[in-house]
Amino acid sequence: MEFGPTREHLAFQVHLTWRTARKALLSEMDKGEEHVSPGSYSIPILIGLNPGISPMQLASALSLDASKVALLLRDLVDKELVERTRSASDGRVVELRLTAAGEDFARNASAASEKLETPFEGILSPDEKETLISLLEKLRDGLV
Repeated sequence: MEFGPTREHLAFQVHLTWRTARKALLSEMDKGEEHVSPGSYSIPILIGLNPGISPMQLASALSLDASKVALLLRDLVDKELVERTRSASDGRVVELRLTAAGEDFARNASAASEKLETPFEGILSPDEKETLISLLEKLRDGLV
């Protein structure tokens, strides 16, 4: 397929790669017994790794709107996986922490996310994978 000048457009390449990766991820998720959307487990994993993180910090880290994070958090709080508390040093700041059930969920979610990497295994060498991750991080950092 001839893509003309769009072949050189980073945004176009990232978009095509994401669409292809998403298809592979959805296919891999269909193989599993437990259907968990990627967004449902990335947030507890990040909260577990960063106890006390604020909703705004979480939104920034995931490049999501605060309103979207609020919706996702509401569901996790309702499921008693995440708890919100006020900061002891600044009562205006909300801190997020996992409950015991949330820690279990995050552990299981982390294992599930590893399984979702299956379609990508063997395509890139470990060095290529690290280089790609570094380049993607550099692009994200340059766009914020």
